[in-house]
Amino acid sequence: MPSYETINQIFITVFSERPKPDAFLTKIDGRYQPVSSAEALQQVSALAAALERLGVQRGDRVALLSENRLEWALTDYAILGLGAADVPIYSTQVEHEIEYILHDSGSKGIVVSSQEQLRKVAHVRSNLRDLQFIIVMDAIESPAPGVFSWHRLVGDELGGVKSPADLVEWFQPRALEVRPEGIASIIYTSGTTGEPKGVVLLHSNIVANIQSCEKLVDLNRDDVSICLLPLSHIYERMLDYTALWLGVSMAFPESFDALPQNMLEVRPTMLAVVPRVLEKIHDRVMEKVRSAPPARQKLFNWALKVCYQHFPYVIERKNAPLGLRLKHAVADSLVCRKIRTGVGGRLRMIFSGAAPLSRDIAEFFFAMGLPVYEGYGLTETSPVIAVNYPGAVRLGTVGPLLSCVEVKLGEESVDEENRHGREIVVRGASVSPGYYHLDAENERAFAGGWFHTGDLGKFDERGFLVITGRKKNLFKTSGGKYVSPEKLENLFQGHRYVAQVVVLGEGRHFVSALVVPNFERLETYARAMEIIYSDRDGLVKDARIHAFMQEQVDVTVAGLPQYERIHQIGLLAREFTIEAGELSPTQKVKRHVVAERYRDLIEEIYQRHAPQPVAKAKG
Repeated sequence: MPSYETINQIFITVFSERPKPDAFLTKIDGRYQPVSSAEALQQVSALAAALERLGVQRGDRVALLSENRLEWALTDYAILGLGAADVPIYSTQVEHEIEYILHDSGSKGIVVSSQEQLRKVAHVRSNLRDLQFIIVMDAIESPAPGVFSWHRLVGDELGGVKSPADLVEWFQPRALEVRPEGIASIIYTSGTTGEPKGVVLLHSNIVANIQSCEKLVDLNRDDVSICLLPLSHIYERMLDYTALWLGVSMAFPESFDALPQNMLEVRPTMLAVVPRVLEKIHDRVMEKVRSAPPARQKLFNWALKVCYQHFPYVIERKNAPLGLRLKHAVADSLVCRKIRTGVGGRLRMIFSGAAPLSRDIAEFFFAMGLPVYEGYGLTETSPVIAVNYPGAVRLGTVGPLLSCVEVKLGEESVDEENRHGREIVVRGASVSPGYYHLDAENERAFAGGWFHTGDLGKFDERGFLVITGRKKNLFKTSGGKYVSPEKLENLFQGHRYVAQVVVLGEGRHFVSALVVPNFERLETYARAMEIIYSDRDGLVKDARIHAFMQEQVDVTVAGLPQYERIHQIGLLAREFTIEAGELSPTQKVKRHVVAERYRDLIEEIYQRHAPQPVAKAKG
């Protein structure tokens, strides 16, 4: 296989030298239809020609504001092919965030998906002196000045003076002129504590990550990947580039809600997810089991027990005892195969990242014959630093390090006992050169040529990396004990009655938490206990419900030291959301926002359980 140094070399080589009739799969007129490599390359070339006519030159920035779809990928290739850099923006981001990113990046243009996204940009356009054009993927009837139709631009170029073949011949050498040190993307971090920072990623950064990852996976032209996670994040994008290079077909889901049906239609073999997706699949399976007749429940529980006994041999690539192999064959045929059929029937490789994965969830999927490989990384590292992969799996870790990076742990422990690990510091070919025009921040974050991640971790005895928390989120109680909120919050992943939890306790005499219940299950419990309530606000205020939820929390944290346990909770009647500003676009909790929004409830928790003054003995 030929080598490559830029992303442009990847798609030019794949599209022109290793063509495929189904390079992409996209939903058209109610069914998935293939898009060939040749067709994709023609559209990319045509769009690049249109962008050049609109003034895009090498070194410019062009933003992308869209949900995942075929046009997103083709626009990415067109922008990079001109030697420009793309600036991805999450489709969930609101107007003032979009304005900040467009202004800070100096984007010359922006490509948006829909009328809804167009309206966001139109409302702030007058404040953006660098923004010269807007291109809309969906059909638009009467565009305003400076607003263009994506498909009309591409169609006009393909039907113009130059033939499609001439456009490709013009585009290819332009794309291949781009150097590895050229900027491929400026990706703005989610900003859970302040304004987002633009992470500069070079072609060489992303390519180094691709080259390290491609060696770890057995993927080929028979495979299909479904592009679920936002392409605005480098996690999905890097995996898609890797899949493209290996000849994997790329499918785009209609929406997150449509994913179950789309998976049955596409039947993917590879999928990248965040843990919440796996939790929902697990919950759906378990709810079906609970509602099944007793005989089927008994069969499922027997099969699950057998599969839990069997999968460790699979992970270690060892032969299980003959008796266990025979029982597993029966269990797999009667139970596990049906679950795999529910996600398309061919899924053999699931990558999980962006948040910690519960070991219980990982074990369940491995037992079902759906291997989940957890990894770790950041936007600043393009993104993968470590990952589990076939033949190298240790549940509870994020895997061994990639070959493109070097990692050391900070010299100073954040706590006296070193229970929470040390800061993960990384350097290597995939590490960003820094944040866009933020010199002071770069001096701090990239001091001495090492990127300081802010994450805490340690290595196990086999050199696998274990993430133990986030340095800036670590807090000290009034008793002087350090607590990692992430460690506690991760215990509740996949919990039957807990949907979301935020741990608190900075400077306080005990640890508390704000808990959002899994209302579907909690309401079922309330009905069974004949608890009458008018709405969810009334439900969470019921003393019996509060006591029940506190009991759930107590059981979950029972094995922890006393100072780490969550001693009191406050129940919330609605989930944290991106729209309410409580979650970042990558679903990370904005702790300062939550703490301020629920300040009164938090104070009530601590005042209600304030330590009583010790009475003085009478002399």
